[in-house]
Amino acid sequence: MVYLLRFLSGWVSFSISGSRPGAFVNELIRRGFNVWGIRAASGEVFCCVRLGDYREVQRLARSRSMRVHITARRGVPVIVGRNRRRSGLAVGLVLFAVIFRVMSLFLWNVEICELDSVSRTAASETLARFGVYEGARADFESLKRMQTSAMLTFGNLSWMTINVDGSFAEVNATEKREPETNDTAPRNIKACCDGQVIRADVYSGMPAVNAGDAVLKGELLIGGVVETERGGVRLVRADGSVPAKTKHTETFSLPASYRAAGVCGAAKKRYSARLFGVTLPLSVCEPEADTLSFRSESRACFKGAAASASLIEERLYPFEIRELVPDEAAARKALHKKMMVCELLRFRGRTITSRNERFSRDGTGCTLTVDYACEEDIAAPSPLLSRSLHIRRGEPDGSAD
Repeated sequence: MVYLLRFLSGWVSFSISGSRPGAFVNELIRRGFNVWGIRAASGEVFCCVRLGDYREVQRLARSRSMRVHITARRGVPVIVGRNRRRSGLAVGLVLFAVIFRVMSLFLWNVEICELDSVSRTAASETLARFGVYEGARADFESLKRMQTSAMLTFGNLSWMTINVDGSFAEVNATEKREPETNDTAPRNIKACCDGQVIRADVYSGMPAVNAGDAVLKGELLIGGVVETERGGVRLVRADGSVPAKTKHTETFSLPASYRAAGVCGAAKKRYSARLFGVTLPLSVCEPEADTLSFRSESRACFKGAAASASLIEERLYPFEIRELVPDEAAARKALHKKMMVCELLRFRGRTITSRNERFSRDGTGCTLTVDYACEEDIAAPSPLLSRSLHIRRGEPDGSAD
């Protein structure tokens, strides 16, 4: 703080030479001058005083037959004095202040929190439709109104807020969650599909099937009604796993002829820069009539903070629509790709033990029917709805589902 005050008022560093320079410094201090940085070297004394006090120091030195010599001048008055004839510098400072003030009225960095169900690009496009984007006016009240409309547009958010700090906006949101289930509520375990039981691993509840039993979808596997040692019953939360052999059939079809898009040339790159919300082209590359565009944006960062400048790279792939009439080999290959995608998405958690493929072809197209033999856990929890149980000699006078 002392250095800042000295810099604003300015100071002079000078040397004192003569018969008794040390005594002269002591006299300056007795007279009330603010003297600092005192040091002696080669028979001279060096020190510093305020810029406005130096003339009085010079007058006093002449009356005492001492010699003073300025070694350096520092501070704002010195800088202004050196540049007083440079009108361009003054104009530049004024323009800088005006531009800085105008730019502080806009948003130059919008940070969006991570969401599970909405990608960052989709969230950015949605918010841009409501006026939340880089280069938008940083009006706090209007942004609060915008966040309500944007939250209703997403539909799957329970809460969203836009925090504005100068030219920086941070969008925070919380997605809706499924209500928590009661982990202690009684329930049954039923079969989620037809199958033949391999074994029944019961953790709690009453087993209703044995190894080798054939069960249908919805049949009881583990009951939540357990008999007590005294002949009564109590309700528990049934839990366990029931691995079983199951069968599934999937059908994949392909028409006799279909239209498909295919890349017909080398990819072209096009670059552009985004600076303060304005996109500036950096390369000239006119896209063809039919192109596929893949875009990536790299934002500049300064000391961990994202800046309002980014580099955009676009890859343009020319394509054409072709009429394809696949032969049997090509049709089988395409149908097997569909089969692999289906197994990856729909057979997760199942172990496929065998496949039986049946390929057929007619005038309308090709069909691949696959019979799967699998091993999977068919246990599925089912709520246990109960009414009051009236116990009489160990037998319930009521019902439990």
